[in-house]
Amino acid sequence: MNREELRTLGLTDEQIEKVLESHGKTIKAYKEKLVDYDEIKEENEQLKQRIGELEETFEEFKGYKDQLAEKDKIIKEYELKGLKYRIASESGIPFELASRLTGETEEEIKKDAEMLSSLVARKQPLPLKNTEPKEDNDPYKKLLSNLKGE
Repeated sequence: MNREELRTLGLTDEQIEKVLESHGKTIKAYKEKLVDYDEIKEENEQLKQRIGELEETFEEFKGYKDQLAEKDKIIKEYELKGLKYRIASESGIPFELASRLTGETEEEIKKDAEMLSSLVARKQPLPLKNTEPKEDNDPYKKLLSNLKGE
């Protein structure tokens, strides 16, 4: 909008001044808003850049949850194995049989170890004296045997 256009509309100079003054105030108010707009636009660009960086970081860490779960499982297996060996040692079970112990908790493993140790710790009865006749014809052995009382 300029003065020439307003004169062609039939406005007086006084009216033109008032219209331009009002128009100037409006433009000034919009320019103040544009300052905020530029700041918002700049902040938006920074946020977009930050989102891009975070997405890259997210891609790096994507598989770590599964890896952590797998490592936790391995750690639990080692802890259980160590527990079995400790209980086997306490129960007098040979280390070769420690892996045979079953259970998920210490109490379950101890119960199984008690049962296994009762089987392993049984002493075999001594063999009886041989009652089979000896077919040894050596007279000196017969003489010695008779002296011993066999």
